[in-house]
Amino acid sequence: MTSSEDVRDGGATPEALHEGHADGVSDELAVALYEQMVLARELDERLVALQREGRIISHSSAVGEEAAIVGAAAALRDEDWVFLAGREMAAALWRGMPLAACAHHLFGTARSAGKGRNVHGSPFWKPTRVASVSPLSGTHIPHAVGVAWAARARREDVAALVFFGEGATSSGDFHTGLNFAGVTKAPVLAICRNNGWATSTPASRQTASEGFAVKALAYGLHGVRVDGGDVTAVLGVVREARARASKGEGGTLIEAVTTPRNQNADGPAGDATWHRRDPIARMRRHLEARGLASAESDERLAAEVRADVDRALAEASSAPQPAAEACFDDVYASLPWHLREQRDELNAARLASAEEP
Repeated sequence: MTSSEDVRDGGATPEALHEGHADGVSDELAVALYEQMVLARELDERLVALQREGRIISHSSAVGEEAAIVGAAAALRDEDWVFLAGREMAAALWRGMPLAACAHHLFGTARSAGKGRNVHGSPFWKPTRVASVSPLSGTHIPHAVGVAWAARARREDVAALVFFGEGATSSGDFHTGLNFAGVTKAPVLAICRNNGWATSTPASRQTASEGFAVKALAYGLHGVRVDGGDVTAVLGVVREARARASKGEGGTLIEAVTTPRNQNADGPAGDATWHRRDPIARMRRHLEARGLASAESDERLAAEVRADVDRALAEASSAPQPAAEACFDDVYASLPWHLREQRDELNAARLASAEEP
């Protein structure tokens, strides 16, 4: 059975949290969610600057989408798998990927999990089940469905959460993956971050349907549309989807409606009222109302987060880059003869170059 639910408007105003979800979040978890969002924002803004300076190759900003990313990741269990798209580094951090490991990934150092080869893609961290994916839009959706289907076949209570933007819904992999998920009742949690733009293409050019959650009906999935600026609403919706998956009721397509701050290349030049709907500011007001945050605690948190990001980026920026011959590693279990010859030629050329006066 499929259905849809629209809680996009959150509470009584766009600046408030949805009371039905916020009231069910403990004080400890509420503070942890807020701190993670603040960390994500600080890291994001630093990475934007580094990319513009040419010090890192690429970075896709997630400013304004922190609630959708952190809230979804926080709803999972340790045994679940996560498949990131291009903007969900905060989900990897919530799952336990060290901040320094994320920095090494971005700088493409020899110490990165991908050994500097996947700087255009999302970070991955196998110890906490953050999967390695291709940077191509939508291609990781069938992979996530496959992991979820395998868990169901093994009778394991394991789900797979996959993030993607609304632009990926125009890919064949989106349709193939979710159709297969519906047929097999795979416990997949598909999170569509709808910020209104896929690079320079507006959402109105991606679909003629009213939103993206409604597409769940065609696949036999549950569909939910949620306020992606309310971290507690996203947390609650994904928790409910995870519970349905445990009961064998199949997957859920969740559309998290978000509003980025300054879209620049991703659409028009922002919104003068965005600061009132900033997901971090909304959560801060909620914590202040509960007596869990103040100007002093915010200052301490900002200083701690800034120091943590400084250390991670300084470590990665000074780390060695991968050696040229490393491109031959981890491709084959046993290196073929022609690649051995190429590696030997490379090493000989480097040795000769080093010996030249």
